[in-house]
Amino acid sequence: MNAREEWLQLRRKGVGGSDAAAALGQSPYTTALELYYDKIGDRVPRDIDADGVERTDFGRALEGVIASQYAQRYDVRLRRRNVMIRHPKYGHMLSNVDRTIDCVKAGLEIKTVDQFAYLKSGLWGEPESDEVPPHYLLQCAHYMACLDYPIWYLAVLIGGHKMVRYVIERDRELEQMLIDGECMFWTHVETREPPPLDYEHPHAIGLLKRLYTGTDGGTVSLGEDLYHWHRVRMDAEERKKQDEAVIDACRARILDVMGNAAVGRLPDGGTYSRKVIHRPAYEVEDCEYTTLTYRKPKADAKEKDE
Repeated sequence: MNAREEWLQLRRKGVGGSDAAAALGQSPYTTALELYYDKIGDRVPRDIDADGVERTDFGRALEGVIASQYAQRYDVRLRRRNVMIRHPKYGHMLSNVDRTIDCVKAGLEIKTVDQFAYLKSGLWGEPESDEVPPHYLLQCAHYMACLDYPIWYLAVLIGGHKMVRYVIERDRELEQMLIDGECMFWTHVETREPPPLDYEHPHAIGLLKRLYTGTDGGTVSLGEDLYHWHRVRMDAEERKKQDEAVIDACRARILDVMGNAAVGRLPDGGTYSRKVIHRPAYEVEDCEYTTLTYRKPKADAKEKDE
């Protein structure tokens, strides 16, 4: 077993700082159920995001550079602790921090962020504030709980050319909520009882497709509770069709008035643009995927025909 595999095995023995948000159902990237399968060693295949992998690789490569620049700018000495730290009371809470700051009880978390995402997400406040995305806030709170530190800094490299700092002070109420949530999650791991799936999570459908990759030819009965969600889905799809029809009608009006013009200017200064785009032919590689379709009951179909 190499060092990487040993580190992964150790991570499975508890909840790390980067796991904190997922354990509490607050991660935009990972569901609690997905994290559960990872912790019990039953890894669920993940969608391969080449761009995401590359961003992660560059983030790791730039970590030392950002730390060096931070140390110079704020005149501090940083220490890299290549050791997994456990919470003194809750042994399942683990921390592998980026850096700690010598001579003070403070730590540093390093992030690289796309410039557009930083400006448009609405999750980042002014530098030197504590307004950061919730999953980063929970990560820093986790580290402060494990190391008993009163403050944690977040060094953020934006777009590869600008570094800003955020200051996260220890919040005991938030920390207790974090501890309670992680304890509840770890109980699921210890008892091998999976946490419920958050069906509204943006990754829920992707996870289910990876969990159930085929069909066995069988039939199951869907009860009244599922029939309720079926009706909710059908109503939502009907509203979606109506909205799309309105959108198409509005688009048709605009195109009709523009004719062959390249640009149409609105009273408020906004513009519509038309241009011809050539899309070359391409081939699609072989693939397999599972579909979910709905067919109306025969009675409904008969009523429609009548």
